[in-house]
Amino acid sequence: MAIDHDQIFKTLIESFFREFMCLFCPTESALIDFGRVEFLRKEYFTDTQRGKRRSMDLVVKVWLLSGGERFILIHIEFESRRPSPHFARRMFRYVAQLFLRYDVEIVPIAVFTDDATWRQTASDYFELSVADKTFVRFQYHLIKLRSLNYRQFLLSENPLAFALMAKMDYNRKEQARMKADFLRLILGCPIDPARQSLLIEFVETYLPLAGEELEQFQQLIHHEEQYQDVEVMVTVYEQRGIEKGIEKGIEKGIEKGKQTTLVRLLQRKFGQLPPTLEDSIMAIESSDRLDQLLLAVLEATTLDGFLD
Repeated sequence: MAIDHDQIFKTLIESFFREFMCLFCPTESALIDFGRVEFLRKEYFTDTQRGKRRSMDLVVKVWLLSGGERFILIHIEFESRRPSPHFARRMFRYVAQLFLRYDVEIVPIAVFTDDATWRQTASDYFELSVADKTFVRFQYHLIKLRSLNYRQFLLSENPLAFALMAKMDYNRKEQARMKADFLRLILGCPIDPARQSLLIEFVETYLPLAGEELEQFQQLIHHEEQYQDVEVMVTVYEQRGIEKGIEKGIEKGIEKGKQTTLVRLLQRKFGQLPPTLEDSIMAIESSDRLDQLLLAVLEATTLDGFLD
């Protein structure tokens, strides 16, 4: 199954919005009253030329510490691919539509989550010029995670930084130790379990290990004292996974039993069943639907329309 990178980042930044702003936009974050933040769920960009309408990734309405009812907007776009030549223009059109809608100041941010090494840095501005005269110069924050060195954030007290390190620049030959270190840093943060789980799942998604690397990781957390908390966490997650698998297996077993019982009851009452009917019954996954059909067998006088 393909990973929905944009949704993963959107969920993460919604949960760690303050940490995100403090990490990448410290000047603006110093002005924001983080006790008054509203996520605008249905902000759309209308492409009148192509007749398309798409939702913007994340638009946040924030009030300022200066007081009163004055607010500004934070607009964040997440890009999991290299920027197209027209990306800066698209960012400008997003912000232009938001400005026409709200008539307030807007802080535009583009977060690139791709793993490619860019030969040239993408433009963080867009200009409207005629001849030698520039009439509009639009700028936005451009954050390319893979271009950031994780070492810059090792002394940070920002828990979001420790998860995002999984998408930053580090020695890929040391992935096992890097993962153990990132998880150790996350577990050392004084945050609630729900938000901590989000960070851990992010690292698990973007730093999967297999084969020799997985063995190295297991050796590290089992034998080095600094990773004791990581070992405990991994053990707990593995146990939860086993329990979840058992529960799912039990559910599947119950469904299979109901399917088989239904087929046998129908065979006993009506004789050999058409293969298509038997296949349709064995494909039913809803336990409630199977219960309804098991009761319906008692009153059925013909197979015609039995599954209708």
